[in-house]
Amino acid sequence: MISNMFMAIAYLAMAFAVEDFSFATEDSVLAQRRKFILCVLAAAAALQMLQLGATYFSWPQGLHAAQLLSSFCLLGLSFGFWPVVARLKQGKLRVLNHRLQQRALRAEAAAAGARRWLQLAEQSGHVGHWQLTVPDNRLFWSDEIYRIHGLWREYYSPRIESALAAFHPLDGKRLGALLQEAVASKGRFEAGCRLRRPDGEIRHVVLRAAAHLGADGRVESINGVMVDLTEPRRARAKAAGSLREMALEDALTGLADRAQFELSLGYEFKRAVRSHKPLGMVLLEIDHFRALSAHYGQMEADTCLRTIAQAVQAMPRRTGDIVARYGQAEIALLLPLADAAGVVRVAGAVAEAVRALGLPNAGHESGMLSISLGAAAFTGADDLYNPQELTRRAERALADAKGAGGNQLRGYHAAPLFEALRQRA
Repeated sequence: MISNMFMAIAYLAMAFAVEDFSFATEDSVLAQRRKFILCVLAAAAALQMLQLGATYFSWPQGLHAAQLLSSFCLLGLSFGFWPVVARLKQGKLRVLNHRLQQRALRAEAAAAGARRWLQLAEQSGHVGHWQLTVPDNRLFWSDEIYRIHGLWREYYSPRIESALAAFHPLDGKRLGALLQEAVASKGRFEAGCRLRRPDGEIRHVVLRAAAHLGADGRVESINGVMVDLTEPRRARAKAAGSLREMALEDALTGLADRAQFELSLGYEFKRAVRSHKPLGMVLLEIDHFRALSAHYGQMEADTCLRTIAQAVQAMPRRTGDIVARYGQAEIALLLPLADAAGVVRVAGAVAEAVRALGLPNAGHESGMLSISLGAAAFTGADDLYNPQELTRRAERALADAKGAGGNQLRGYHAAPLFEALRQRA
């Protein structure tokens, strides 16, 4: 009688639990029902065995066999529930009924649709996404990144070393330094780079990335996007009737052009402000360039400018330094991490390198070609919050050098308040 009562309770508990399974998730089943089901079923089986032993000699053999089989069935049922619950705990049993399965299928279909929309958006906008895991340096590319690189996923597995080698050497070094800085500072960066495809084509891209932190506050990965600007630049160049803009470099000197210099100045200035590091700029101009052109002709004057540009470009520089054509006869140097004294030293080395060329200028009374230089630096401790102010200071220093007769090197010095007001008046 007692055994039958416990058996009824056990079967009711099982029915209640099974009914609850159809509305439960893996976590709720594991937390609320697993121990309850196993304890009830095991207790019912144990009581059946105990009563069977007590009445063994007084009950008929048929009833004894039925009780024995019932006990073993209950024990088997208990052990049968255990693998199901274990699979729930391990996350291997994902759904328990048709309703949840249909919901999972709809979710997977929605995710696949979202991935297709993302691919279409990336192809339309020429934007691909990438991820670099830390510290194992595993690199993941989206399909659009492969297209920008001119590669196929089936034949190429990206690695950080080969990925950086695909860029222009200077851009690759700068990008590697930016990645290391992003990991160290848990920050973000943006950089314009020149990408060399296997077919030799140069693609102009912009990379934007930010560090992703884990639960422990450490950098788990660097997540970013790559924007291909080649086609838009070509369209603008074609509309303007010129292909000079698309190269991001000056056609005459081979240096970076003014647009690239402005982009680099904006980025380096933001980085200097965030890191409280200095940023320097040197601006040089060929003295009496118009007289040089009038005496030798424009072609010879351009040759002199190209020679000077190549000499400045060939000077030893740190990674990240940028040399660009700034004006008709002006060349600019952007020097990250260079303070006021360092900028003056670099400007002096540039003056010596140009002087060593010994270029003639019969259109000037000295008979030799000379340059004037202006140097300025942002130290992180003053009130300079606009990158154009750094340019203005370098131009002001250059104007002082030219005003002193040329062939001079001048650093920027802030004018006293009353003198500045007098000049404005």
